[in-house]
Amino acid sequence: MASWTNEVWEDGVVQDLTLDDFLTKSGNDAVGGKRRVLEEPSLDKATLQKQRRMIKNRESAARSRERKQAYTVELESLVMHLEQENARLLREETDRKRQRFNWLMECLIPVEEKRKPRTMLRRVNSAQW
Repeated sequence: MASWTNEVWEDGVVQDLTLDDFLTKSGNDAVGGKRRVLEEPSLDKATLQKQRRMIKNRESAARSRERKQAYTVELESLVMHLEQENARLLREETDRKRQRFNWLMECLIPVEEKRKPRTMLRRVNSAQW
């Protein structure tokens, strides 16, 4: 019996055998011992088309996954860049607010607070005499 380890046992002797040798292995035919070709099980046209379509679908799915991965990596890179730019702009805004506050404090004229005048009670004529 042939095993798929490229070795064939014939009469107790191990022989190396290739696929071509296996397919064209001579046998004892009733018609003068001619070599016969062992054929693969014949596959009909529909089965072959189905197999081709399955292979194409797998390849298409693999390409789609690669495109999705590339798109995801691109988006992650963009997010990281935008987060860095946002942090830089927030720092810049804080610095400008601090500078403006300092500038306003330098430009202000000190103002002394005036005291409120003391409220005085007044007499009101509410009734007639």
